[in-house]
Amino acid sequence: MRLSKFLSLYIAMSRNQARFFIKKGRVSVNGDVITDPNFGLTDTDRVVFDGKPVSIAAHKYFLLHKPATYVCLVKHKKYASALELLNERLEDHYYYFANVLGPELAGLVLLSDDARWTSRMQRRLLKKPCVYHARSKERFGQDKYEQIKSAWLVPSESKTGRITEIKKQDERTLVLSTSLPQVQGMTEIFSSVDLSLDALRLQQLGRLSLGSLAEGEYLELNESEIEI
Repeated sequence: MRLSKFLSLYIAMSRNQARFFIKKGRVSVNGDVITDPNFGLTDTDRVVFDGKPVSIAAHKYFLLHKPATYVCLVKHKKYASALELLNERLEDHYYYFANVLGPELAGLVLLSDDARWTSRMQRRLLKKPCVYHARSKERFGQDKYEQIKSAWLVPSESKTGRITEIKKQDERTLVLSTSLPQVQGMTEIFSSVDLSLDALRLQQLGRLSLGSLAEGEYLELNESEIEI
């Protein structure tokens, strides 16, 4: 395997970045500084980057039930990162979010330390249907449901042709099936019919579902187990 490819696989960097760092003399193999990005590695070679050994560890993949008020970012000035919920993540690895939910939303989030997998997954998820659960603080009857349904299905530039279904699950919960990556305006719609939105949760993304996974809990999966 070429040295530049090795670095890009086991450290959060692109192939171009790996070539740059190698040429700058920041990488050594078996104690010798190597400046050739195409240097061929064997299975027994020991690679060091900026004085730290590069560990060859299997990538980690997580399905997380993100609570509201957490963000899909490594750091944020106001909100806690969803990464803080992962007890089994590798501290020296950089993690990437395959889908992003704002702090006002709860629900299904995929993330991994595998940059290439995450990039591929981001593109694929944009084409997958989403199922959201919108839960009201108050109970509502059929009349309120019909008003919310009418307001949600009003054609707009951002929604036309993309809404699949809206239905009432129980006296406080609506199920929204849509191909929209984000559900905008639901708080205002609830307010317009004198209801308060208690929670808005991404319950399902493609074929992946939260199931009975509680807020703040997560599953560590193999790459082959994540079928969307």
